[in-house]
Amino acid sequence: MKRRSWVSADKLLVLSVLALLLLALLLGNPYSAAWWLKCPLFQLTGFQCPLCGMQRQLHALMHFQWGEAWRLNPVLLLGYPYLGLLLLGQLSPQFRASRVGEWCYRDAVILTFVGVLLVWGVVRNL
Repeated sequence: MKRRSWVSADKLLVLSVLALLLLALLLGNPYSAAWWLKCPLFQLTGFQCPLCGMQRQLHALMHFQWGEAWRLNPVLLLGYPYLGLLLLGQLSPQFRASRVGEWCYRDAVILTFVGVLLVWGVVRNL
C-alpha cells in the first residue's frame, strides 16, 4: 500500500517561500532596506491600509520587540493566531476537518475577520 505524504509538492513550495521570506525578515531590516515592498495605497494616497506595517511588525516580533509590534498594527497582531489556523487548515486536511478547523473556515468567521480589518483600515486613518 502506497503511503501518501501530508505535504504535497505545491504545499512544500509555499512553505519554502514563506520560510525564505521569514528568514529575509529576520536577517534584513525593513526599516532601512530599499528592496522591501512598499504599500501601494500608502505610496499613492498617504493612507494606511489594514496591513500597513506588517513587514516591520513581523521583523519586530522575530526580534522580541513586542511593544514595537503592537505600535505598528495592533489589530493585525491580534489576527495572527487566526491567520496561523487558516494556514494550518490549508496544510493539514485533518486539522481542517476538526471542530476548530471547521469553525475557522466558516463564511461568517472569515467575513467577520475581513470586516474587522476593513474597519481598522478606516479607523487608523482618522
